[in-house]
Amino acid sequence: MLLLGLGFSWYSAMNQEKVAALEAADSLKTAPPARDTISPLVAAPVLTAGDSLPADSLKALEMARLTSRFGSLGAAMQGTEEHVVLENNKIRVVLSTKGGMFEVVTLVDGYRRYVDSAQIALWDSTQSAIMFKWLTNGKVQINTGDLYFAPSATRVDASTESGALVMRIETGDPGRFLELVYTLEPDSYAVNFRMRAVGMGDEMDLTSQPMQLQWDATGWSNEKGLQAERTKCSVYYRPMEDDRDYLSEGSSDEETTEVPLNWVAFKQDFFSAAVISPEGFKAGSQLAVVVLEDSVHTKTYSALLGMPVAASADPTASLTFFFGPNDYKVLRDMEVESFDRIIDYGWGIIGWVNKYAVRPLFWFFSSWIGSFGLIILLVTLIIKMLLFPVTWKNYLSSAKMRVLKPEMDEINKKFEGKEATEKQQAIMALYRQTGVNPFAGCIPVLFQMPILYAMFRFFPAEIVLRGKNFLWAEDLAAYDSILSLPFNIPFYGSHVSGFTLLMCASTFVYTRMSSASQPAMTQPGMPNMKVMMNIFTFMMLFFFNSMPSGLSLYYFTANMISIGQMWVIKTYIIDEDAIRAKIEDNKAKPRKKSSFQQRLEEMQKNQQKKIDTQKGKKK
Repeated sequence: MLLLGLGFSWYSAMNQEKVAALEAADSLKTAPPARDTISPLVAAPVLTAGDSLPADSLKALEMARLTSRFGSLGAAMQGTEEHVVLENNKIRVVLSTKGGMFEVVTLVDGYRRYVDSAQIALWDSTQSAIMFKWLTNGKVQINTGDLYFAPSATRVDASTESGALVMRIETGDPGRFLELVYTLEPDSYAVNFRMRAVGMGDEMDLTSQPMQLQWDATGWSNEKGLQAERTKCSVYYRPMEDDRDYLSEGSSDEETTEVPLNWVAFKQDFFSAAVISPEGFKAGSQLAVVVLEDSVHTKTYSALLGMPVAASADPTASLTFFFGPNDYKVLRDMEVESFDRIIDYGWGIIGWVNKYAVRPLFWFFSSWIGSFGLIILLVTLIIKMLLFPVTWKNYLSSAKMRVLKPEMDEINKKFEGKEATEKQQAIMALYRQTGVNPFAGCIPVLFQMPILYAMFRFFPAEIVLRGKNFLWAEDLAAYDSILSLPFNIPFYGSHVSGFTLLMCASTFVYTRMSSASQPAMTQPGMPNMKVMMNIFTFMMLFFFNSMPSGLSLYYFTANMISIGQMWVIKTYIIDEDAIRAKIEDNKAKPRKKSSFQQRLEEMQKNQQKKIDTQKGKKK
């Protein structure tokens, strides 16, 4: 039994060695080749027992391997990272010799983060990455993030005159080098960039796949109220020969473009990092934005952009990088098509009202008034004064309808239980006889809507209000708080906005006064409008609690002015007795039907015929 046991152990050991050898052989067949294996073009020296390569030989061997794999740029795969600075009185750009690209970009012109009052950092390599990628003729990918550049200076100050910083890779051949040139002008947020691969076109495959700019970033929270800030962060871009577009601001989103792009911007609430290509990034560029859930960041941004670099002996690319505030004047002065629309003032007429009416008013008053709270009050007063004729027409129409209410009630009673078409025809006959237009009150309201909505878009987007305080509000571009709650109320928050309370209270008073002057013309089955307005006012407490305090201040001021206007109109301007006498006078005069009234009556008659026909078929 002992001999049998020893024999079985020896047999098992032999089998395990064979299995291990077979597995090793299979792994060599199936495993992919290592990315950095020594090129077969470089012969490895033969070493005998006890021999070792000297440091210089190892370095030479590694250099030969890199050169064989990456061409004349192989030597630049090794080096020591250093940091150099390019700055003016607006931005400070720190570049790394490893990659030759941006390491940190900060604003030095006074803008600060809300949380810690630190300078605004629009680029930080600990959270972001930027690099160029292309294929060699041997189909090996070159990534500038792996290359070490030699800078022309350690610091360039462009505060008083234009400054340029050059990052270069020499190849040993004066006619072959890779160069990155950064140029910065005084008082500018734009960095002009130029890449030149002089004499290296024969090593670059730009036909099977274009050179690409990979640009990834994570946005820091800079404002008060992270959740509200996130809703205004996204990737904005402009297709060539088209208007600007953007990815979703409320959720994660991605897009693969079908046309070339003029520019791409990673937009924060009030600041943006952007890249501009005059020739246009190639179609098929990939854009993405992802919402984050932590307490210090907004979103992650990503762009993979095809560079418009043609195959030649000296491939060249020119771009402009922008790191700055979303200030209309600053963006407009870039002289790039639709670049100012990074600021979302609203579409169509809404944006026009904000850019060419509301904003100029703010800047006019800010030249001689230091308090932006007072400026909001003045702008609101001017807007309400300009809209006063429209407001007066609205109240006049309400007064006419109120005078007609007794006769309207008689018509409703007379046709109770009868066909609705007959009642409508009688009502229209009354309007025609008295000369009252039932739509006269709707037209002024529709006229005011673009202005009201323009203000709703203006305050959350206007950077000039950022950091400006008024009364208890420390920042008119963010919510104000008169009370911090020890708990969070769903859809409300953990604070109480004072200006929102004032706005809702004034809205309630204005609604009560306005509804009191309106005739009660409720229809069976229709909701009570007074109840609906009260519910709407209560909902505004939740909706506006985290909105910019400047917006709530505007609506509060507008409500108070409207209350005053209503009182003046009712007390001193509108005379219901005179309106009643005018209506009676109109009744005595024969009035010709307008073309609109004729068409309306014809439509009602046709509708009644259809109803009668359907009833006849049922019988």
